[in-house]
Amino acid sequence: MSSAFLAGLMAFLACALILPKPGRGLHRLTAPIPRRDKPDGRSLPRLPSLARLSLVVSAAATVLLLLGVQVLVSAAAIGVVLALAAVQRAQQQRRTAAAARRAQIIEALDVLAADLTAGRPPIAALEGAASISPDFQVAHAAAKLGGDVAGALELAAESPGGAGLRALAAAWRVTEESGAAFAALTERLSSSLRADETIHRQTEASLAGARSTARILAALPIFGIALGYSLGADPLTFLTATPTGWLCLTAGLSLTTLGLHWTARLSEVAR
Repeated sequence: MSSAFLAGLMAFLACALILPKPGRGLHRLTAPIPRRDKPDGRSLPRLPSLARLSLVVSAAATVLLLLGVQVLVSAAAIGVVLALAAVQRAQQQRRTAAAARRAQIIEALDVLAADLTAGRPPIAALEGAASISPDFQVAHAAAKLGGDVAGALELAAESPGGAGLRALAAAWRVTEESGAAFAALTERLSSSLRADETIHRQTEASLAGARSTARILAALPIFGIALGYSLGADPLTFLTATPTGWLCLTAGLSLTTLGLHWTARLSEVAR
């Protein structure tokens, strides 16, 4: 494994860390991976996740120890960079999924309020909302069976992006206990959630620049390594083959990880 190969690989990982996630249109072109089944229709047995992970780690550790300390340090650094990229991608996916879920809930509340205002019973109105958002399906089933609709809504509200369902559950309980007009409460709740979502989107737009800056700053050391090679130096050999380089590499990766985590925490607090 040459130093030039490692530099190119780390530069590729830096680009993967910075580039945004592919749009929804690209995912539609991707076909789902079919499951491998036996001829009789049964799924093939799989090893437990922990056992597979242990086998992979053991084999990787054996190979790396045979190849030498320099390769071991290089692989560890690449693993940290991959982990950082995976964490950034996962955070972005969670934010996107939560935003999509909030939009679905608001749209379903609009349908629910319109049906209730038109005079439809709550069970039929919940059916219309369930056709828009899957979060209302359990509540609709509970309403048909005479169960705890508010409890079903509160259970669905535990996932990210479902805070509006908790308010709807409170409105349902108020209606059951006091006989208040559920249509008026639902309409007011929909308007309130829509206003909150507008503020939330404005906050996300304001924080997008800070997140992008943090990612660029995290990737700058990798481009600095490429610059060192262009000047005739050999920075990867220094970082992976000398004790002083190991200390610098550990400190750099630790500070990068801390900076990205700190930026994520600040953005969460700001929301």
